[in-house]
Amino acid sequence: MDGILLIDKPVGMSSHDCVDVARRAFDTRKVGHAGTLDVEASGVLVLGIGKGTKILRYLTDENKRYRFGLVIGERTDTLDHTGVVTESSPVEVPGDIDAVLASFEGTYTQTPPLYSAVKVRGRKLYEYMRADETPPERPKREVHVHSLKRTSDVESHDGLLHVELDLSCSKGLFVRALADDIAQAIGSVGRTSFIRRSKSGGFSLKECCSLDALKRGECRLKPLSDSLQLPTHVALDPGMIQNGRPIEVDATCERIKIVDPQGGLLAIYKRHEGIYKPERVM
Repeated sequence: MDGILLIDKPVGMSSHDCVDVARRAFDTRKVGHAGTLDVEASGVLVLGIGKGTKILRYLTDENKRYRFGLVIGERTDTLDHTGVVTESSPVEVPGDIDAVLASFEGTYTQTPPLYSAVKVRGRKLYEYMRADETPPERPKREVHVHSLKRTSDVESHDGLLHVELDLSCSKGLFVRALADDIAQAIGSVGRTSFIRRSKSGGFSLKECCSLDALKRGECRLKPLSDSLQLPTHVALDPGMIQNGRPIEVDATCERIKIVDPQGGLLAIYKRHEGIYKPERVM
């Protein structure tokens, strides 16, 4: 069984936990994921099964979309609702929060959370924290916010402000860190109350199956070719492609997918000086 499996990851499970469930469901060790999702986050998790693991690298670079709750006035060590409160800051409802949100659209520099899987000097940041050690300086990274919009009114509860937001962004962006950055721009501190990934690349929640359905054997795999949003070239001589022969195609894009006459994925080719050469042969 080769293909892409779309899971609606529940809160409380790690991405690797979901990989383990899929391995048992399909009776194979060849299962991987196209980018982790926080344990306390839910939503679209893209898994590769069998030969599907060979194309995951082309799916990790895709944009993501999230719905999340922003809490202004309180920061935790994990920057979400599960952590220990480390700082509180009284705050009033900002005059124009939409303008603050709009200021984050575009490219900005972000510092990963202390509780994250980003590696520094060979260890994950959360490993330093769990060992009660001071982590090295965290590497900053450039991320891109395509859109950041408010989807609810700002409400005040127990001295904290609550608002729900919709985010479209590049890979590598930490929603928890963005929440605190937004709050700091308002003059306070912040954290998330929930995070739900609604899209990963071209995949959406409506295509996902639950883990319970997976355990019952009710989930279908998405064909490899359909999972790649690349221009398609049909090879009338599949043997030539499987042998890794370069081809000339009337196209100018960086990559194309090569399929057989039945639509099965044969390879992914990359453009080199006007000629397409094999980058990944299935």
